[in-house]
Amino acid sequence: MGEEMAADVRTTEPTECILWKTDVLTIERLREIFDLVTTYEDDSHLIRKLLRCKECGHLYFREFYEEIDWQEGKDAQYWTWIPVDDQESAENLSKLSVMKLLMYPSIRYDYPKGADIPRGPAWHCRRKS
Repeated sequence: MGEEMAADVRTTEPTECILWKTDVLTIERLREIFDLVTTYEDDSHLIRKLLRCKECGHLYFREFYEEIDWQEGKDAQYWTWIPVDDQESAENLSKLSVMKLLMYPSIRYDYPKGADIPRGPAWHCRRKS
């Protein structure tokens, strides 16, 4: 994947979105609240999509990433939802590495290798007033 400048990504805190206003997020809610806008990558270990919140219309770039270690089958899995201002920003995010995406405010749901239960979902880098 090519690396693009992060300055090409426009994000705004989605203060009108129910996901921003909710203190306790659930994976079930995250699975049902979005409509698909477009898919950038759809591989068994890396999925990247642009989604739209059904309630407020805000756009979210979503990534699913699985680290394969070829041992015991309990591979680490990570989901990230990054609010974006427009489709171009999501497209630019789709060109960034998995690690570079971590610098953006996002909802994360992590299931690290060896964990009995997943962490999250929860907002990261959110400034809530």
